[in-house]
Amino acid sequence: MKFFTNLTDFLLKIISVVVLLSIIIGLALVIRWKIDTLYMENIAGDEIEFTLLDEIEKTKLDIELYLNGDEPKSTPQIEIIKDKEEDLVSITIPEGASIDDIANELLNKKLMTSIPDFKALVDSMGLTDKFICGTYQIPKDNKIKNTILTITNSTIKNYEITISEGAAADAVGAKLEKIGAIQSAKAFEEQCKDLNCFYKFKPGTYTIETPSKVIKIIEMLTGENF
Repeated sequence: MKFFTNLTDFLLKIISVVVLLSIIIGLALVIRWKIDTLYMENIAGDEIEFTLLDEIEKTKLDIELYLNGDEPKSTPQIEIIKDKEEDLVSITIPEGASIDDIANELLNKKLMTSIPDFKALVDSMGLTDKFICGTYQIPKDNKIKNTILTITNSTIKNYEITISEGAAADAVGAKLEKIGAIQSAKAFEEQCKDLNCFYKFKPGTYTIETPSKVIKIIEMLTGENF
């Protein structure tokens, strides 16, 4: 019995030593990683991508080189993360700017190529009077739709609606208002009356993307072109 007790104590001591050594090695590796990262960032003069796994690979390589009698490499290959500021274009929308003023600003900064296309897209999204004054940093390769969303503080949202056979504008408008695709079912109903399409809705399931002008939603759901 005493033999097993001594054996257990011996094994526990070995495990304790192994755990302690593992902790020491782990801490040493983390410290080495931090030092290498700071050193390489100082050399590069920029942020670098150098993970703990990269440090482990570097350490393994250094050990192999040392065992082979070669000099360990002082620094590993690193990936420099380039500053993205040069890819941004600054635009300013003054208070009270018209859509033409904004279009000219975007055209002058080479963020779009066609004023008529820009104005047509803004109109179809129902954002003609939604521009917010201020200064914006826009990526050079930004799609014009995303630029419009940025300078109107809007976000794309998708809504799904199912229209049953024989549904009229009042029922469709109520559904659209309930899911948040439009603001007023009553205004939707009145617009359908003005367009003479109150009973022209086609049954089916539709995905509606907003922001969108209400008439564009009506065109989608009726198959008409107003």
